[in-house]
Amino acid sequence: MKTLKQQLFRATWLGAVLLISVYTLILSTIIMYTENRSSEHRLAIVAPYHFDKLAKVPFTQYQVNPLLTLYAGFDILPSKIQTSLSPQWTGITTLQLDDESEFSILAYSIDHEAGKQIYYAVEDVNPVEWDDTELIFVEFGIATAGILLFLLATYLIRLQAEHLAKPLQELVHHISDHDKDDCDTDIVTRNSCLEIYQIETAVNHYRHRMKQMLHREQTFTRYVSHELRTPMMAIKGNVSVLQKRSGNNKQLNGINAALDTVNELIHTFLCLARQPEITHQSIEVDDEWVSDMTMALQKKCEANQVDLSWKLLQPCQLECEPVLLRTLIHNLLDNAINCTLGGQVDLFVSQSSIIVVDSGIGLTDKPRGYDGFGVGLQIVEDICAKYHWEFRLENNPSKGCKAIVLMNKHT
Repeated sequence: MKTLKQQLFRATWLGAVLLISVYTLILSTIIMYTENRSSEHRLAIVAPYHFDKLAKVPFTQYQVNPLLTLYAGFDILPSKIQTSLSPQWTGITTLQLDDESEFSILAYSIDHEAGKQIYYAVEDVNPVEWDDTELIFVEFGIATAGILLFLLATYLIRLQAEHLAKPLQELVHHISDHDKDDCDTDIVTRNSCLEIYQIETAVNHYRHRMKQMLHREQTFTRYVSHELRTPMMAIKGNVSVLQKRSGNNKQLNGINAALDTVNELIHTFLCLARQPEITHQSIEVDDEWVSDMTMALQKKCEANQVDLSWKLLQPCQLECEPVLLRTLIHNLLDNAINCTLGGQVDLFVSQSSIIVVDSGIGLTDKPRGYDGFGVGLQIVEDICAKYHWEFRLENNPSKGCKAIVLMNKHT
């Protein structure tokens, strides 16, 4: 895709080429027209003088000078001229004949006692016009002047295109500058036109609104998360008391596990609401870490008759918040298990990617008891967006789908 500067330069360059071409054509036409008009104008002045002087003297043909010849009738004109004129025609014209000869001709009517008679003045203009060599030099001069004008126009067009495109380029550079993604700095370009100024104003207004919305979202997430923790801690404390009184109770254990899940989800929301530079941490991923993380999903695997296996392709160290990485992998596996009944789910972890492959229903059908894929994958997308990772879902060639998170560009 071409830049605005390139498009402006191309459009104005084509305009300049057209303008220079028209200029050359018009100038050449003017030269030819001026030659003919000059000869006709001279003949219109000189010929009537000689006609009036010779009108009382009978003559058939009279050569005034080497170029001008007078004829007392149409029949005595040279035959090549007769074929181009009408016997009753009067006026002045220029004839260019097939043999490349050129004549200016004036037909002049004079009243006599016997009636009107038409006299003809024929001037050979070839000797006084430019020859081929002179004409070549003139055309070369015109072409040279046209080329110089074209080069000058190209230079001025380029300067103007740069001047017109510079404010927009500065605007694009400012918007795409990752160091200014916080929307704190207004976009201000120098020497901008009215349209660019209006775009800047609209973008600045939009950036301020985004900043306010982001601030409200972060504040809301932070407040809600902290407010939820207080009653949760109270519930967890009461559950702990009940467990001590009643011993190993299945319902209380389920409530306790659900509270741990909600607490981790709250922690995830808090980490997503923070700025990346604040949460920029490192986590070492080994076999023990992956094994402990997958153990929490064993009951769901048994309920869905899913065989969950994992493989750490290499011990790795990932730069992210530990709870966010754990939530990301947990949600990918949870989604794969929900979409698989009596099948296989495989997890592959490396320094550059996390891949979850299942043999479930794929992307075309909905999992049992779920509307779409739930909030789990949305959280995965938010985590990937936070760290600029790439996330995508693909159908397997045979059955099921594959969830891929690529981190090699930013880890």
